[in-house]
Amino acid sequence: MDVAALRKATPSLPGLAHFNAASSGLLSSEVVEALQFHLGEEIRTSSHAAGLAAAEKIENARDEIAWLIGATAPQISFMSSNSEAWNLAVLSLPRLRPGDRVLVGGGEWGGNILTLAQECAAVGARLGRIPELPDGRMDLSGLEEMMDDRLRLIAVTWIGAHLGHAVPVERIGRLARAAGVPFVVDAAQAAGVLPIDVNRIGCDILTASGRKGLRGPKGSGFLYVREGALEQMVPRPMNLRAASLVAGEVVQRRDGGRFEASEYAPALRLGLGAAVRLANQLGARAIAARMLERTTRLRAALAEVPGLVLRETGPAESHITTFHMPEITPAQVQLALARRDVTITTVNTSYAPFCTLPMPQGSVCRASVSYLTDDAEITRLTEALCEIVAQHAKASGRRARLMAQGQAGRSGA
Repeated sequence: MDVAALRKATPSLPGLAHFNAASSGLLSSEVVEALQFHLGEEIRTSSHAAGLAAAEKIENARDEIAWLIGATAPQISFMSSNSEAWNLAVLSLPRLRPGDRVLVGGGEWGGNILTLAQECAAVGARLGRIPELPDGRMDLSGLEEMMDDRLRLIAVTWIGAHLGHAVPVERIGRLARAAGVPFVVDAAQAAGVLPIDVNRIGCDILTASGRKGLRGPKGSGFLYVREGALEQMVPRPMNLRAASLVAGEVVQRRDGGRFEASEYAPALRLGLGAAVRLANQLGARAIAARMLERTTRLRAALAEVPGLVLRETGPAESHITTFHMPEITPAQVQLALARRDVTITTVNTSYAPFCTLPMPQGSVCRASVSYLTDDAEITRLTEALCEIVAQHAKASGRRARLMAQGQAGRSGA
């Protein structure tokens, strides 16, 4: 992987030290060009005409997505986000009934939990959490003990937005297949970071975002549905792309178009296609190796920052690292870094409300690398954090002296 060339082909570099790839990756020149070209065509010919002209390129983008995850093109649906894909797919499954059970991981995305909690409450089904180990990893032995004939769905977020551990999706897939239980994987953080093979995973549904590890545009994502699961799923609501009215009966499409909107932005699909094409050219295994090496390097550097507490333990499993600094709030850290053109983000308990690993301040700092991250940027981040610690200590000492002087003055009076 020629990182120098890839960085050169990233318009926002150099300058910004970007440790927020888990929120949005930096657009490549290829993606920018795809977006700009299509918007130029819309200006030149009209949005409708440009969309028709781009139809073949959009189907090529679908092929690229299918190749990325080991699927076939008819199993792929374009989406505007991971959340849209996940909600649309899960709410298209057969309705739950009273007494049914649904299991999610402790790191399940908070928005997914809201949807499932509402669905379960509406019919009297039960939403349960797969147990976690003390370090926040999933306890698979606990999952095996929870499998019974009332279980109707297992849903896991492969890499949580709150913690850098990865869920063992292939092992969960084997359990789900053996029990005949639908298995849904939220791969928003995994796509473009770890290799994905939906057949090895054995999932019925997989969803992903375009804007994170894949470095695609915001407003893009995709949905995979296994062929055997498709026939059991009825999207709500319908549109003229998803189905037809034949002799008074609704006849749904037999491919991913069943879930797609009839109105969409072609530029975003083309931008996503360019992003996925680049990922396929680089190779999923090469990307993963680089990502994990960068995460390992980052954690080693962060461990040297005075007072910083890392939350992840063991070998790196993703691009995400979370930490807190007991003397400084995560929001203060984020703001102080932003003033130095270093971007991280903060995440709070709403991101994974079922997680049992504590967030001592109610939120933590999250730094996420990409394959573009270089040693100079890691040094820049850690040096900035050391400066912030020193400045905070200096300010705290000054406040302490002023308080002591005030108390002495009151005593003298």
